[in-house]
Amino acid sequence: MKNLIIGLLQLFVIFVIAPLIKGIIHKTKCYLRGQRCAPVWQGYKDIYRLIKKEAVLSKDATWISRFSPYMVFVSTAVVACFLPVFSSYTLLSFTGDIIALVYILALGTFFLALYGMDQSSAFGGLGSSREMTIAALAEPALMMVIFTFALQTGSTNISEIFSKIHEAGFSQFPVSSVLALMALLIVALAENGRMPFDNPETHLELTMVHEAMILEASGRHLSLFEMASWLKLVIFLTLASNIFIPVGFYKEASVSAVIIGIIFYIVKIIFFAVPIAFIEISMAKFRFFRVPDIMTLGFVLALISLVLYYL
Repeated sequence: MKNLIIGLLQLFVIFVIAPLIKGIIHKTKCYLRGQRCAPVWQGYKDIYRLIKKEAVLSKDATWISRFSPYMVFVSTAVVACFLPVFSSYTLLSFTGDIIALVYILALGTFFLALYGMDQSSAFGGLGSSREMTIAALAEPALMMVIFTFALQTGSTNISEIFSKIHEAGFSQFPVSSVLALMALLIVALAENGRMPFDNPETHLELTMVHEAMILEASGRHLSLFEMASWLKLVIFLTLASNIFIPVGFYKEASVSAVIIGIIFYIVKIIFFAVPIAFIEISMAKFRFFRVPDIMTLGFVLALISLVLYYL
């Protein structure tokens, strides 16, 4: 029973922090531009406002448009159930769950692309085509990063990977991990539609990727898509923070350990989220035909990381 409560608490922390991280990134970008913007908790207001509104669908839309928003959100939420935040007790934990994580995320991407095409919109189909291209290029690099740490810890279980890395601490931080971090950063930016792969703030039709697919979404459907995208970003940040900053992960379940673990987790997530704002403010969006080049770089970095681990 105690383990179930800890698992639910960790899932709750991920859900609560997701809109906040989105607000922090946006606030940091506005600060660097010298602009005024909405407060960091604006995401909570947006979700509350949208979820009360009725979804409006195209007359040409099928059942896919009604089903896809829930499938995208549920698949992302299931992935969040795999992730340890401050303890190894999660709602879903089994051997091979790190591989399941990748393919459940891919399932959400698949239904998101279906939604874009089902709206009978030219821009939706364009965004879906681009999204699937990026996803196909990002998955090999992500799997290579995962295999690096699976071999390093001797397990494909996320909880065991995090636990063993935190037990070793910084004293056994291999050089290969630096290259793996760089590869994971490239994959995270691509999978979450951030600069330089996509501009999450634009509605210029010819350059949109993620926004093009959900251009026709409204009401509670839009709220599900937005929450799923914020959760997906936090999932990648959680992977990076708990692997590359092995602090704040506890085996015991005391109240003090839980509180300290949550505090460390929030600090680590913010530490990895702020550089995303610096990247987006300092780089222009790449031409789409340059995306395979940068994704190949991510795959090569992950491959070199895996090879260096054996050397």
